[in-house]
Amino acid sequence: MPKEKKKKESQELGKIEKPEAEKFQKGRKLIFVPLLFAPYDSESELQQLHDKYWQQVKEQIENLESKLMNVTRIYHEFICVDGEEGVKEIEHMNAGSYDIVKNLVKKGSALMAAESVEMLTEFMDWNRCLSARLTNQKVITKIYELYSEAQKNREEWIGKAIDLTLGEDEFGLLIMKDSHKLQFPQNVEVFYVAPPSLDEIKRFVRDMKSAPPQADKKEEKPAAKKPAAKKPAAKKPATKKPAAKKTTEKKEK
Repeated sequence: MPKEKKKKESQELGKIEKPEAEKFQKGRKLIFVPLLFAPYDSESELQQLHDKYWQQVKEQIENLESKLMNVTRIYHEFICVDGEEGVKEIEHMNAGSYDIVKNLVKKGSALMAAESVEMLTEFMDWNRCLSARLTNQKVITKIYELYSEAQKNREEWIGKAIDLTLGEDEFGLLIMKDSHKLQFPQNVEVFYVAPPSLDEIKRFVRDMKSAPPQADKKEEKPAAKKPAAKKPAAKKPATKKPAAKKTTEKKEK
């Protein structure tokens, strides 16, 4: 989906008023939410931006539901099973999207299997191959071709899963990475959710990548002072012992 179109759609979502919403209540609809994974450092500034992002996503979904209708079907990238088992997999995968899915399921939404196990594992294995330290260009090119083909097959499967399970006049939710090339079914109207924090995160990551690497500064320890040479101790003058007095004995005559 072109960026201009995404931006336009996300802006239009915020302008939908209740009387105007009636024209959106017929036909199949789908909310698209970009899938973002939290950083490893849970105390970082980036983590705070991620928490803010998922909170804003939650608010935008609730806003859409209040004006249109409740979400009835949920699709999540990397999830190959329906129902509670799929919800548990999301819990172990991503805290942000799990909170969204958990709350919607409590309200009656159904989590659907978005992926095929066979296609997903093939894609992930080719991805691991690309991550290896390969040196032969012919091998790298071949693996990339197979990786791209597996990705295309995955996306086609996800599109078909949505088409087969999203009923007439139903409202669906798809959580998937923004870099996808998924072709949505023609008769499904897609609402792109793009909270302000999404741009903040992209800008933060871009600035981090463009920042010059900082060399590790080693702390310079002050040079240890050499102990001052000890002066030889001054010899004390020898003290002469007083000579013993000779006693003369007088003989009595």
